[in-house]
Amino acid sequence: MSPRTKRIALVDAGKKAEILRAVLPFIEDRYDIQITQDKDADYVFHSCFGNEVLKYSGIRIFVTGEYVTPNFNTSDYALAFDHIDFGDRYCRLPLIKLYRDAYAALCAPRPQVNGVCAQKTDFCAYVMSNTKNSAPEREQLVDALNAYKPVAMGGKWRNNVGGPVEDKIAFQSAYKFVLAIENHSAPGYLTEKFAQAAQSNAVPIYWGDPTITDYLNPKAFINAHDFNSNDELVEHIQKIDQDDQAYQAMLAEPWYPDQQEPEVWKDSTFAAFLSNIFDQPHKEACRRNLSRWGIKTEKSLHRMYAHPLKQLGHNIRTRLRGKV
Repeated sequence: MSPRTKRIALVDAGKKAEILRAVLPFIEDRYDIQITQDKDADYVFHSCFGNEVLKYSGIRIFVTGEYVTPNFNTSDYALAFDHIDFGDRYCRLPLIKLYRDAYAALCAPRPQVNGVCAQKTDFCAYVMSNTKNSAPEREQLVDALNAYKPVAMGGKWRNNVGGPVEDKIAFQSAYKFVLAIENHSAPGYLTEKFAQAAQSNAVPIYWGDPTITDYLNPKAFINAHDFNSNDELVEHIQKIDQDDQAYQAMLAEPWYPDQQEPEVWKDSTFAAFLSNIFDQPHKEACRRNLSRWGIKTEKSLHRMYAHPLKQLGHNIRTRLRGKV
């Protein structure tokens, strides 16, 4: 088998494993990637929707589109949201990067302001469907904004446009503002919502990642984290909405402060991270703990997942023996 050939399993990410497949383009021009479900796959890309990864022996690479912190006891490497430093084992990958069409809008020159304004026929749009365990800030912000002007709701939640829209970007493109609200606020947790608002050539009203202005130009969007209350935020939105010159100035701003894609978001950054894994001798690429306590920890996790009653019996026997 050629050294360029990499046998990769995709697990714990749903039937289509879309989040895992979205990472492969970073390296597919460097290697001959063969997708397999063999338990002895050389590499295992896995996410947070299960524990099947525990059945695989290969080098494990965690990838998530949800706000889940990697478990480095079971993963050798990880691509996730957190601002952490863990040698060559971790690389921060905001989900915004994997929605390639939307992300491209951030890197492209802003379109002519007059042409954009001609398309804007209404105030503000919001597309949200998943309400389970949703951040209460979503509802609070929508209620506050509705007190000023009605928000067009194009998702399943509170839909007021005749049903869920088929084309989110086309729908949002008719509105001056687009709500881009994450389902959680935490440093680094930045999903596709901002990029899709940008793709719609609207001014995003953003709530979520409090560190977003480390990467994106604060003059190009309205950041809810800059205000002490929703009342202050809505007052600011009202001023921009009623001042054509101020609104158009925001539309003219580049998405990046220096008009340059951040180095940490470039394709080459993620390609280098993954290539470092694949270019090492396979045994040397392993990072998780395979010593006595690492093996004990993984066996315990596997029992809890696959054999919960067996794990319960193990716990009882351990306590009866007086062991921790």
